[in-house]
Amino acid sequence: MITRLYHTEEDPAYCSFIGGSNISISSSSSSISSSDVLATSANATPVFGSDLRDDFYRDVEDPRTESLREYCYGLLLPIICAMGIIGNVLNLIVLTRRNMRGIAYIYMRAYSTAALLAIVFAIPFGIRMLVHKDRGQWEEFGPAFYTAHLELYLGNGCLGVGVMMLLVLTIERYVSVCHPGFSRPVMGPPGVVVFFTCLATVIVYLPSIFRGELIKCMLGSSDVYVYLRRDNTIYQQTLFYRVYKIMLEVIFKLIPTVLIGGLNMRIMMVYRRTCERRRQMVLSRPQAHHHQNGPGYVKDDDPRKFAEERRLFLLLGSTSILFLVCVSPMAILHMTIASEVYPSFPFQVFRASANLLELINYSLTFYIYCLFSEDFRNTLVRTIKWPWLKGKLCHQADQHETIRTARNPPKGYQMARFDKRQKTKDKSHHNHITTTSGLGRSSSI
Repeated sequence: MITRLYHTEEDPAYCSFIGGSNISISSSSSSISSSDVLATSANATPVFGSDLRDDFYRDVEDPRTESLREYCYGLLLPIICAMGIIGNVLNLIVLTRRNMRGIAYIYMRAYSTAALLAIVFAIPFGIRMLVHKDRGQWEEFGPAFYTAHLELYLGNGCLGVGVMMLLVLTIERYVSVCHPGFSRPVMGPPGVVVFFTCLATVIVYLPSIFRGELIKCMLGSSDVYVYLRRDNTIYQQTLFYRVYKIMLEVIFKLIPTVLIGGLNMRIMMVYRRTCERRRQMVLSRPQAHHHQNGPGYVKDDDPRKFAEERRLFLLLGSTSILFLVCVSPMAILHMTIASEVYPSFPFQVFRASANLLELINYSLTFYIYCLFSEDFRNTLVRTIKWPWLKGKLCHQADQHETIRTARNPPKGYQMARFDKRQKTKDKSHHNHITTTSGLGRSSSI
């Protein structure tokens, strides 16, 4: 049905150049040999038009490019995709727990979902680059149509959604830390924001569907047709597409990189000043507290708070640097890609590196959270509860939760405990000392 609605162009010069005597055009009785085309290209005589020049440059590639594809798309890409799929699935499992119900976790779930889909859509891309290279040759219309029109659209669309979710999450985090007086959520209801962000991103990426086209050729003298993919050079050379390509990089690469890095830096500066003020207040308390809690130690001067501050700095700094390092090469690639540089081996190395780095950026989120977030690790351990983890790690997670509850008990529990100690104040001198210590603890909270 779709083959009737979709018009596939038949180009005798293109088919003959690509396949030589093996591929020819069905409606042409005379075929053009590839040697004639090469001779024509060498003499720089424009017989077949500018669209053939694009394919000529792509067909003549460096011999080392094949080995590069095998290492990058046959070895490294499957490893990165496997790590990304496992990490994002575990991410979604943890972020759907009862203790992960805040506004930020909604955006984190949307980000993990978009990253997971982008990694899944990268698998057909890697297979195509490894087996069919840039052009491809398919006997079935469906895979050819997907490669020519949907492959990059779906992958880049999911990556764009992930970037926007990370940007919205950073803005919400910035407002909550730097401007706590503002009403939240700042961007609006999280579910509505996620829906309209995804919808807008899908619409913005729609023009990229037409960047490729299919050519229908016939194998030899048989009635077997094959479909080849090539760039729609006429469309890509229009002023609209050139401006559109720059706009995409500015909206989904340049602006998010600057905002995410700048806002995270501002968050770290404000949070550090807040922690410094809190530390100075703790250290300047009367010596009576030192006498009650031991010499040289203030009870509320909790080293865990300082460790939490350090982990937050590492989390924000690592995500900002990772985003900058992994996304910038892809933006440069999209702005500099051209048919003339395709045969260059350094360009192919840069292209493969940019593709892998962008996948790495969306594959490491789970592992960064596990490394720097204690709450995330504890929730993961309690959720999984594997037999070899239940006896040790789950006990440690429950122990951490018990210690945290003991250090910061609920306010109602504190008042009840205070009243009970007040009633038994005059029973004995030992109880009097205990009550005094309890009063000191209650008054310090």
